[in-house]
Amino acid sequence: MDLARCLAERGRYTVAPNPLVGAVVALDGEVLGEGWHSRAGEDHAEVAALVGAGLAARGATLYVTLEPCNHYGRTPPCVEAILRSGTSRVVVGHLDPDPRMRGRSVRLLREAGVEVEVLDAPEFGRQNEQFFHHMRTG
Repeated sequence: MDLARCLAERGRYTVAPNPLVGAVVALDGEVLGEGWHSRAGEDHAEVAALVGAGLAARGATLYVTLEPCNHYGRTPPCVEAILRSGTSRVVVGHLDPDPRMRGRSVRLLREAGVEVEVLDAPEFGRQNEQFFHHMRTG
């Protein structure tokens, strides 16, 4: 998760109004793919990491700093990409306060048979403090 959090920082000055998100696909301690959200409208971190891992993502764990999106915007839902990849486990640093998410992605993944662990760790909340404030207050 530390690597995912560091990757997220690569979007610090380019990703607004979107949140900072980093992702890593790993299996047995080996990093298979990594990604971060670099600009609004471009691939999200999860998709970039899954593309990097390719077919090796099947059965692997996806570590992602923020709950994956489940809705269509400028890009398709990350939840769909995760399910297509065959990833068996997802570790989420923090739930997304966006009204379209708020745990819905976690539920969708679990309903599809993916093991999901939500850390809700404060360091991931601090990383996206401005985004979270905007989501909560408009």
